[in-house]
Amino acid sequence: MHNDVLGIGLTGKSLTDLERRIISETSPYAVVLFGRNVADAKQLRELIREVKSIARRPPIFMIDEEGGRVDRLRHLIPALPSAESFGEGDQPVELAAWLGKVIGMALRYFDIEVDLAPVVDIRGDVSPKGLERRTFGRDPEGVIEIAGAFMDGLQRAGTGACLKHFPGIGIGSADPHYGATVIDVSFEDLRNRDLVPFAALGNKAGAIMIGHGTYPQIDEPDLPATLSRRIATELLRDVAGFDGLAISDDMEMHAVSDYGSYEFISERALLAGNDVVMFCSHIERVPEIQQFLAAKVKEDGDFRARVEEAAGRGAKYSQHIDYIRREGLPPAAKFDDVLEEASRFVETFERTRREVVTTDTDRRKGSRTPGTGRTGREEWT
Repeated sequence: MHNDVLGIGLTGKSLTDLERRIISETSPYAVVLFGRNVADAKQLRELIREVKSIARRPPIFMIDEEGGRVDRLRHLIPALPSAESFGEGDQPVELAAWLGKVIGMALRYFDIEVDLAPVVDIRGDVSPKGLERRTFGRDPEGVIEIAGAFMDGLQRAGTGACLKHFPGIGIGSADPHYGATVIDVSFEDLRNRDLVPFAALGNKAGAIMIGHGTYPQIDEPDLPATLSRRIATELLRDVAGFDGLAISDDMEMHAVSDYGSYEFISERALLAGNDVVMFCSHIERVPEIQQFLAAKVKEDGDFRARVEEAAGRGAKYSQHIDYIRREGLPPAAKFDDVLEEASRFVETFERTRREVVTTDTDRRKGSRTPGTGRTGREEWT
C-alpha cells in the first residue's frame, strides 16, 4: 500500500540500471518529468514506454507544462506563451482554451497523463520570485474564467489537470524553491480571495497541488503548507470543499527539505493530508523512504488508515484520468500534427496581442539557474 503514495523524478533521458530496478520493484504512483528528461519526441516516447512496461503497475506520468518560463517541452514545441500574457491581448478565454488543447494534444501524444497546471494563484501587486508571469490574473473571477478555459482545453484533448499552488502563493514573500515564502494574510482574506479558484475548479480538475508557503495567521509561522494539517486537510477539504487527490509540491525544495529528513517530511506530509508525496531529484532515496513508510504502516493503525485513504484517492484519480482519455480527442497520429496545431495557435495568439511586451521566449533567456549538477532544483522555474 505504501508504494501508492510517492511521486518520483528520473535523472536523465534514459533509465539507469538503478532506476529500472526501483521502478520494477516499487511501482511509484507517479513519475514527474523535467527538461532534463527530454531530448526529442522519439526519445521521450521511448522513455515513457519503457517505464510503463517494466512497472508492475504503470505509474501516472506528470509534467509541468504551463507555457512561458515553465515549459518542459520548449525545445520540442517553441514559443508557447505564459499565463500572464493572455491578459495582454484579445480573446483571452478562447486562446487559453486553445493553448490547453495544444498542450493536451502534446502530452497525450507522449502518453503523459497529467499536466501539473493550471496555476490558479492570484497575482498581487508584485509577483513573488518564481511566480513571475505564471498567473492568469489579479482577481478570483478572472483566474477562474481563464484558467478554467485552459483546463477545459487540456481535458478535451484527453489530458488531466492539477491546480496549484494551494492555498495560494500569489502574494508570497520569496521563491519556495530556495527558502521559506511567507503569505501573511488572515483566514478571511485567504477564504475570500486565494481559495476561491480552488473551490470553483478543484473537483473538475480532480487534483490539487499543495504548495510550500507558510501562513503565520493560519498555522505555525514556520510550518510549510505541505506539513500543515490545518491547511492540507481542514482548509482544502472543509473550506474549499475539495474531494480529489492532494499532491505535494516537490519535497526537495528548500522551503520544506530543510525541515527534516526525507523520511520525516514524507510522514508529516501524509499525516497533514497530502495523498501523493513528491521527491523529484534523488530517486536513489526512494527505496529507503518506502521502507520507512511500510514500517510505519505496519506499526501504526492511524497512519495505516491515512495511507489507505490516500491510496484510495489515488485510485479514484486514476479512474478520472481514464475517463478523460476515453472521452477526449484521440491521440495525434504523429508529432507533426501536434506541431501544426501549435503553430496555428501561436500565429493567432501573436496577432491578438494588444501590447508590445518582452516576449516570453526572450524572457526565458535570462532565467535563473542556481548551482550546477543535474537536479530538479535547476528546473523549478
